[in-house]
Amino acid sequence: MDIKEAIYGRRSVRKYDGRPIKEEDIREIIEAGLMAPNASNYQPWYFVAVSNQEKLQEVKDIMARAAEILTPSLTARFEKYPQVVAETKQFISMMGNAPCCILAFLLKDDADYERKETEFVQSVAAALENMLLTAYSKGISSCWLTGPIEAEMDVILREKFAPDKGKMLAMITLGYSDQKPKAPRRREGRYEIIS
Repeated sequence: MDIKEAIYGRRSVRKYDGRPIKEEDIREIIEAGLMAPNASNYQPWYFVAVSNQEKLQEVKDIMARAAEILTPSLTARFEKYPQVVAETKQFISMMGNAPCCILAFLLKDDADYERKETEFVQSVAAALENMLLTAYSKGISSCWLTGPIEAEMDVILREKFAPDKGKMLAMITLGYSDQKPKAPRRREGRYEIIS
């Protein structure tokens, strides 16, 4: 698949058909993330892929609490769109029926962890983008979530899935799409070229 096609074609999908993803595909998606550019080659990431149904239900239980905590901020942000609030809460709490999620953490095993946190966060973000694009190239849809962090459920997820690692930065859901979302309108005035 052409890289431009992947970048322009990928969408955040919030509804999946529930079909499982092969472990080989999950591994390839993660390994693509590990190839991302990163600060001084620290490779400061740690990823936990959850596809076991019992463990996935534990994540969903935590995310259901996150959805309730986020309700006031969602309601304020989408005041004129109550349907968006309802759909977003449903997605957060059930993760869209995704058969897999990947939790992204900082790898806190380096003396420079505190000093370089900003650079390390950027590195993990680059890895996640590689994963999203690789998933798309394999016909697997995804969505990047920061809701657990906003709802302060990141600490609970870290304690449960990566207690000896650094802070949780994001979660991505993976699955086979059960919807065809349109590309959101891109806002004007977000860049300039100085030549």
